[in-house]
Amino acid sequence: MSLTWVDGVAADTVPADDRGLNYADGTFETLSCREGRIQHEELHRGRLIRALTALQISNAPEQGSRLFAEAGLCLGTARHTGIARLTVTRGSGPRGYTPPEIAQLRSILCAYPAPQLSLAELRCGIASIRWSMQPQLAGLKLLARTEQVLAAGEATADGWDDMVMLDGNEHVISSSRANLFMLFGKQVATPCLDLCGIAGTRRELLLDKILPSMDYPVDIRPISLRECLTADALITTNSVSGVTPVTQLGESMLNSPFGTEWVTALQRAVAEHAT
Repeated sequence: MSLTWVDGVAADTVPADDRGLNYADGTFETLSCREGRIQHEELHRGRLIRALTALQISNAPEQGSRLFAEAGLCLGTARHTGIARLTVTRGSGPRGYTPPEIAQLRSILCAYPAPQLSLAELRCGIASIRWSMQPQLAGLKLLARTEQVLAAGEATADGWDDMVMLDGNEHVISSSRANLFMLFGKQVATPCLDLCGIAGTRRELLLDKILPSMDYPVDIRPISLRECLTADALITTNSVSGVTPVTQLGESMLNSPFGTEWVTALQRAVAEHAT
């Protein structure tokens, strides 16, 4: 059973003139919750504020903090355990791209049960669609997710668990729903997201806390598909499934005993940081 709130009040509809619906004018966060508590709330709140700032919303830090407090109250009252999505749009507005001078933000909070099926490992194809490159919006989780929708549909049609997505320069960026990390010996690499892609909260957790604590240096840089195929291990990370190894990428198998040990250690560390 799912629960929904609009602007902090139990509801399941929004006005037809909402700019999120009409122009994808907004942002969202996918949250893991336990007994009403949002895991890694500070990371999600920070990314939401960065997105609102990029969308030129006035008083973005105050607005973002207010919306997260409102969402936390709803989820806490429901003592929700599972997944929640907090969508923030610019609210209602007149027809046309020009945003209203004063935005009345609208929040849409949906709470869902925890996923029943989570794969222990992934078989990934290579998506034919490429990430659009827009450095001003790179890293943010904005509403327009067309490339990922098409890549996910391609995965289903072709029988893959997920698709690895490249940018227009043929660099590996992400899967259709998660960030990527690769292990090369004792060195970890993750794609540079300066031009496109989403900088996930679990990616931030690994970069800032977990990998440094495990003495793994991380190189954030452009990575070709050919180099990716030589990795000792390839993992996806997101807020719903945590750390998941990719064992097949296209026609190539990706596994090594050393890589398996690294993945297991990462999964354990992420579980320990689930606060």
